[in-house]
Amino acid sequence: MPSKEILRQKEKKVEEMGKIFRSNGVYLFDYRGLSVAQMEGFRNKVKELGAQVKVIKNRLAIKYFERENLEQGRDIFEGPMAIAYADENFVEVAKLITEFEKENDKVEIKAGFIEQNFADREQIKAVAKLPSKDQLLAQVAFSIAYPLKKMGMALTAPLRDTLILLNNLKDKKEKEEK
Repeated sequence: MPSKEILRQKEKKVEEMGKIFRSNGVYLFDYRGLSVAQMEGFRNKVKELGAQVKVIKNRLAIKYFERENLEQGRDIFEGPMAIAYADENFVEVAKLITEFEKENDKVEIKAGFIEQNFADREQIKAVAKLPSKDQLLAQVAFSIAYPLKKMGMALTAPLRDTLILLNNLKDKKEKEEK
C-alpha cells in the first residue's frame, strides 16, 4: 500500500489537474512523433499568448474526472496526451493549436473544454475561426463610431449645402457685374 506522503502528492497533482481543467480554454492533443524542438517551438508560441502547454498523465486526469463525477473521462485519455490551456486568450490558443495540427501531421486534436463545457474536435476548430478579442473590440468600436459619424455628416449637410449655394450665388453675381 502506498505511503501517506505518496497519496498526498498524488492528491496534490489531481488538484493541479483540476486547476487546469477549470481554465476557460483547455485543448487536449496527441503529440506522438513530435521532436523536442517542435514541441518547444509550440510551447513558446503558446507562452507568448499567456497560456501553457503540459504533457499530462492520463491516470491523474481520469482520477480528477472521477472525483468530480464528470461524464467525459476514460474515453478521451488514451495514449500520450498533452494539454494546452488558457484563461484569457483561449480563442487565440485554439487558432494556434489548429494551425499547429495543420503544419504537423503527427499532431491530432482529441477534444477540449471551452468555459468548462466539453468540446469535440470540430467545436474547437469552430472556436478557432472566431475573431480574436482585439478584433471584436475593434468591430464594436466601429459599430458605435460609424453611426455617430454618419449622424454628424447628416447634421452638417444642410449647413454645408447652404454655404455652397451662397458661394455659387456670390460667384454668379460677381460674373454678372463684370
